[in-house]
Amino acid sequence: MAEDFEKTADDLQNMDERDEEMESVDDDSQENESGSSDDDELELELVGQLKQKIKESPYQYDNHTELIKLLKKLGELEELRNARENMSKLFPLTPELWLDWIKDEMKCISSEAEDREKIHKLFNTAVQDYQSVPLWLEFAQFSIGEMSSKDGMRKTRETFERAITAVGLHVSQGSTIWEAYRELENAVLATLMPMPGSVATEEQEEAFSAQNQRVSLLFKRQLAIPLLDMGETLSEYKEWLCDEIDAATQASYNTAVKTLEKLKPFETALLTATAPRWEEYQSYIEHEIKEGDPSRIQCIYERAITENCLSPEIWLQYTKYLDSKLKIKSVILPVYERAVRNCTWSSQIWHGYVLALERHKETPDKIKSTVEKALSSGFTQASEYCTIWTCYCDYLRRQINWDTDHEQQLELFRETIEKALDNLYEYFGNSGDENGALKQYWALIEAKFCKNLSKAREIWNKIMTEGHGNEAASWLEYYKLERAYGDNMHCRKLLQKAVNSVTDWPESITQAYINFEREEGTLEDYDIAVSRCEAQLDRITDRKVKAAEKEELMGQQKKHGKGEKKNNKKFEKAKNKDNLKKTDTQFVNKNSKNNKTSPIKRKFEDNTETVSQQSSPASDGFRIPPPPGYKGEPPPPKKAKTEPPHVEQVIHDASKDNRTVFVSNLSFNVNEDSIKDIFCKCGEISEIRLVKNIRGKSKGYAYVEFVDELCVPKALILDRHPINGRPMYVSKCEDRGGGEKADFRYATSVEKNKLFIKDLPLTCTKQALATIFNQHGKLKDVRMITYRSGKPKGLAYVEYESEADASLAVMKTDGLQIGENTISVAISNPPERRTPITKRNEFIPSLGGGKKESETRGKARTQIALLPRSVRKAPPTAKGRPATSSASATSSAPSNGAGGGDAEPAAPISAMSNADFRNMLLKK
Repeated sequence: MAEDFEKTADDLQNMDERDEEMESVDDDSQENESGSSDDDELELELVGQLKQKIKESPYQYDNHTELIKLLKKLGELEELRNARENMSKLFPLTPELWLDWIKDEMKCISSEAEDREKIHKLFNTAVQDYQSVPLWLEFAQFSIGEMSSKDGMRKTRETFERAITAVGLHVSQGSTIWEAYRELENAVLATLMPMPGSVATEEQEEAFSAQNQRVSLLFKRQLAIPLLDMGETLSEYKEWLCDEIDAATQASYNTAVKTLEKLKPFETALLTATAPRWEEYQSYIEHEIKEGDPSRIQCIYERAITENCLSPEIWLQYTKYLDSKLKIKSVILPVYERAVRNCTWSSQIWHGYVLALERHKETPDKIKSTVEKALSSGFTQASEYCTIWTCYCDYLRRQINWDTDHEQQLELFRETIEKALDNLYEYFGNSGDENGALKQYWALIEAKFCKNLSKAREIWNKIMTEGHGNEAASWLEYYKLERAYGDNMHCRKLLQKAVNSVTDWPESITQAYINFEREEGTLEDYDIAVSRCEAQLDRITDRKVKAAEKEELMGQQKKHGKGEKKNNKKFEKAKNKDNLKKTDTQFVNKNSKNNKTSPIKRKFEDNTETVSQQSSPASDGFRIPPPPGYKGEPPPPKKAKTEPPHVEQVIHDASKDNRTVFVSNLSFNVNEDSIKDIFCKCGEISEIRLVKNIRGKSKGYAYVEFVDELCVPKALILDRHPINGRPMYVSKCEDRGGGEKADFRYATSVEKNKLFIKDLPLTCTKQALATIFNQHGKLKDVRMITYRSGKPKGLAYVEYESEADASLAVMKTDGLQIGENTISVAISNPPERRTPITKRNEFIPSLGGGKKESETRGKARTQIALLPRSVRKAPPTAKGRPATSSASATSSAPSNGAGGGDAEPAAPISAMSNADFRNMLLKK
């Protein structure tokens, strides 16, 4: 009984433990359900954000891929299908994305033919984007599943033939497609074999023989192509044939083996290199072009494009080859369509596409829609837009049949070229049609075909007034048009005007003018032309000479600088002193030879010598001072100072600092009215105090006082706002007498939503930069960095509203070519700002011999006393005797370097007489 009771108790305890475990599992499941619901809500919110981003910026590739991943995770099939379809309309999808999409769709299809037809269409669209052996293999396997339907076998074989045409020449992977095709045909052959013990009918024998021949032909076709593992295929064929192969097949195989040996180094290089392997593919392409097999050339181009799809160079090479060699519409136009989808920013590819459409007789609507797509693709330079517009205008001009009624076509041409010029001017100003090429083209059409010279002259006059009036090339083109389709009167007027306008190459214009009058004019006209041209050339020569002299003078001034001027003055001064020294020396020598001079006169002469010596340098380069009491000649009178004009001093009231801003870095020609025009937008201004010097000229800074202190934050926003081309600095009005600097306005740490751009062209404007970077996301601010003078530094900051947009912009724009500059783009991460010396905790001395940092300035060790050694008084020693000079002390020291305690003290320096001075001066 006790044992039963214990067993029952144990059972009850175990049941309680199981109940507790079940309760804990229920709690965990509830927690997991609540956690998963929270995650789902967050993911749904993220889906909405991604959809909004795609709506605002549809050409951001990463947003599409992120949305597809998220929708697949949530299991939203319809939304996932829509997201994939939208992405495929804008971008070519990678083989991985297509396979993922197709496999998801295959899970949802039924046995109905309509569903399978949708998958078939997806495959057909997928294989057009990039060359992919796995994608074609999946397509072929899907087709095998349709063999049971009507014409299923025929469609399956068509799919395999398309796959062999597309990727059957792929050296490293093409054999998989061939093997799959042969397995299919072998399986069909096996079904045609008669059952054991039965007799085959004549029809069965014919079908078996035909199928057997089809399998054998597949072997022969594969053996004629250079593929890896060709030896295994040959062995398999011999085993299947149960006999030796024929001579023709063996010869084809041997040729393919030789070709494979040539291709193996290129395949090995591709296997060992890392993507995108551009150089390896380039070498491979050059080899295939030399061999000259169009099919193999297309195959290697397709392989290279799969890994370098965003490189315009490879697309341009490929399309150029197709245009010049194959010239097959069904091959060329699909390649161009894929090229512009991959590299929408390349105007050269769009230009070639438009020409290919015209070359292959596509409809005007198709060409027009292609041009509109090109113009909306977001080029960065005016020349790229100009290329597309010119190409389309050329097409419209070629569509005009001048022998029939062409008014409608001509009007379309005029409207288009005028629209092109307006569009270029709207976005790029006069630099849109930089050299006036479009206008010149229009003027030629008007003059040559329409015989409308008044319109042609009107267009050319507009070209000249837009900045080309001083260019000889423009005037010569104008003259060429006028000479061909105009009259002599207009030619003469044009040349006379050009002679007085051209500055870059006047000799060409004068020669053209003289030749024109020689060929068309009278002798009087010729003489007038010669005299005008000679006078104009003389004036231009004089200007060039003066300009050269001025430039040479400025160059010399820059070369020598102020230091050279000072050295010249010192040299002249020393030269005058040397002349004076020579004169005094001659005077002394003359008097020293006269022994009959009286003592009184001799003393006077000695004093005169002393006076003369004070104005000439001693032998060691130091001036000897005059004797005490000598006054010499009185100094020239000083010029009386002119009283400066009275200027009212600006008195700053510190009590008004809270409603006052301090404005600095102003141009010296800025007045109060200019400042008021800018700050009046911030609120009512009480007073503007422009600080001036004693002459009444601006010092470059001012105080702007508002009526309300709430206007100050608005005014601070105007910091770095240009005024007269120079950025003004606007800051709070604070007392910084303690040496404290204002806080730096911008962040000094990493800002992931802000980009730092350098190596910009100095002509790049803020608007142009915003146009370039606005394509990759919504901008928050664009800030150009300039010097204090307002000149650009070639640096800028571009701030996006989101970090994802900034990251995408870095990848898209780093290394972008703007004009002749290649810009560098990176996430903003400025280096640490230097800490002021006064705020450093400890001083770390320099290890070199440069200037040492210290807060107090003492007497440096390198400073010397500029006192002549000849008259320097030695300080008294402890015994009242003068100390020896450093030179004598050194000479009297023991040579062995021992201490100088036992050395005899040097004799004291005695006072020098006039005779001593004279002997020293004459070096006696």
